[in-house]
Amino acid sequence: MKVVLMSDIHYNCANYFGRDPEVAMECLSEDLGAEYEKAPYDALLLLGDYSLDHWAWQTKGTYLGAGVSNTKAFVEKYLPRLLKKGVEVRMIPGNHEQYGDELWNAFTGHKRQEHIVLGDILFILGDAYGADLDPIEHSDGTYVGADVEKIRALMAEYPDKKVILCAHWFDVTRESEDFRRLLCEEERILCLFCGHNHKSIIMNTGDGAGNKPILCTGHYSYSGEVNNILCPPGYRVLEFDESGLACKYVTHSHAYQIEGVSFTTEYAEINALYIPFR
Repeated sequence: MKVVLMSDIHYNCANYFGRDPEVAMECLSEDLGAEYEKAPYDALLLLGDYSLDHWAWQTKGTYLGAGVSNTKAFVEKYLPRLLKKGVEVRMIPGNHEQYGDELWNAFTGHKRQEHIVLGDILFILGDAYGADLDPIEHSDGTYVGADVEKIRALMAEYPDKKVILCAHWFDVTRESEDFRRLLCEEERILCLFCGHNHKSIIMNTGDGAGNKPILCTGHYSYSGEVNNILCPPGYRVLEFDESGLACKYVTHSHAYQIEGVSFTTEYAEINALYIPFR
């Protein structure tokens, strides 16, 4: 099976990498179209920050400031173009979508926490910024970490499935001791996926938290690297069968401009990882 995971699209927020937001979304549609043509993907998992609807700095968030939800606009205008026939989609918020359950569902058609079973793997998509929702003042969200009770309940519901945890962000240093214990004890948990840092790097939960890989999903807006070219716009592709899973960060050939300097990237697959199943 094949899954595409991505985050930090930040639609209609700025001319990131020198591209008009509409041009960037056209490129995204083309990129995922090419990915599907190469080999159809079964699911698209979106891990937050489709906007700057809620934001504490400079021009402030668009939702409190101007009543504009770019998350809603992205879902209505572009998400249908990313989904081919038969492709499942799951969509969770980031720290820039601080909508309560009712508004989040109204704007996206999804819940703030989701899950999906694909083959022999249960994907659990948590809500890392699920506190202080529907704010009346501009903010960057409140990190709450993983909902261990929810994770344990879903794992009990699917006792024969391997597990992958997804969220907008995982900060293991701020997670509960119960979560760290869960990662240590549960061999079924293979790895974690998150966005937020706008990087495509592979991190690790550390000795006290099971030494699980954390695969960062990059961005389709602006790079979190000091050298932007280390992480151009892209997404992660996860493929798995009965023997193991393989994951890579995929970027396509595009023309960009940063601080007046124009350049072109070539198609690339970077920051790859293979995890064999026991």
